[in-house]
Amino acid sequence: MSNIFASVLMIVGVLYSLPTWAGLISSCDGASKNSRPDWVVKPDYSLPGYYVGVGSMEKEDKSRDEQIKAAENNAKSDLVQRIEVTIRAENEQSTRISNQRVQQDALSKVTVNAEEVLRDLQIKGRWIDPDTCAIYTLMAISKVSVAQAKREKLMKRRIENFKMQLAEGVDRTRNRDIKVRRKYLEDAQSLLDETDFSLLPEELKKDFYAARLIDALAQLSKEASQVKGHMALVALNQDGTLRAEVVGKILDQLRTIDNTADRLLGDCQTEPECISLATERGFSKLALLKTSSQVGVSQMGAYKGTLTITKTVFDIENHKKQGPRTASAQVIGWSNEELDWLSAVDKAMQELK
Repeated sequence: MSNIFASVLMIVGVLYSLPTWAGLISSCDGASKNSRPDWVVKPDYSLPGYYVGVGSMEKEDKSRDEQIKAAENNAKSDLVQRIEVTIRAENEQSTRISNQRVQQDALSKVTVNAEEVLRDLQIKGRWIDPDTCAIYTLMAISKVSVAQAKREKLMKRRIENFKMQLAEGVDRTRNRDIKVRRKYLEDAQSLLDETDFSLLPEELKKDFYAARLIDALAQLSKEASQVKGHMALVALNQDGTLRAEVVGKILDQLRTIDNTADRLLGDCQTEPECISLATERGFSKLALLKTSSQVGVSQMGAYKGTLTITKTVFDIENHKKQGPRTASAQVIGWSNEELDWLSAVDKAMQELK
């Protein structure tokens, strides 16, 4: 009897060891009938032409679908982590061998996340351990596909940078300096030249962006040509008592003396501010007039007004200065309203010619 019992146990053991019977006897639904594959224990991460990731999930209290999904997510995380490590190493290598501008482009950190590789991600294997019910998933993606995704993302980043550089180059409010705006537009041109629009099917075509850039450069050149070789004019009403028409006549008088002189658009209140503004606008010279007025009353009750104008010319390109030269003129009236300041302007500016 004992021999028969031993024989039965031996037969059951043999059957259990066979893949077909192991699956039937296992308590795990859908347990794999084939023996444990090598990639479960020792994945071949050096598989030529592919990135590989392996993930697993124990049974715990999860349903079969939840367990499969968790194993796939773990495999995906493993795969993406290996991709990112590889790309980071490639970026560091390109930084060491490239110039500074290309370094900045490379260091925009074109990494690849799970969402960006989903389109070509493939499940190459799944194995369910008949003993523990753990599920193992093998995922793979071709390196060609990853390289394509990386390049597409680089192109998207590049066109975004182009748009930002173009916006800065045409924004006169933020960037009054012509040279600064020109640098933005030159950088935008470089980005546009390096953008492969075949990888941006959702974007407008290159001709559209090129036309916008050409318009911006033309506008900038026109703005620069309007002031090239011209002298900017500014009159600072130091005590704030002169009427705007009086200050305007002072500027007009100076423009008749020098036909290259032009009023400087924009407000400035101090000498350094005016020089900086003229430089930003592209002027090569600046004529700065400082005006002031005084009013006195004589013993006979007459009003006597004195207008003082100080003129300084700054040669911005050569960092030189002429002046200051000062002229003054007086006018008389029986009331403050009768003082002819426009006449005083004619007299004072005659001295400054």
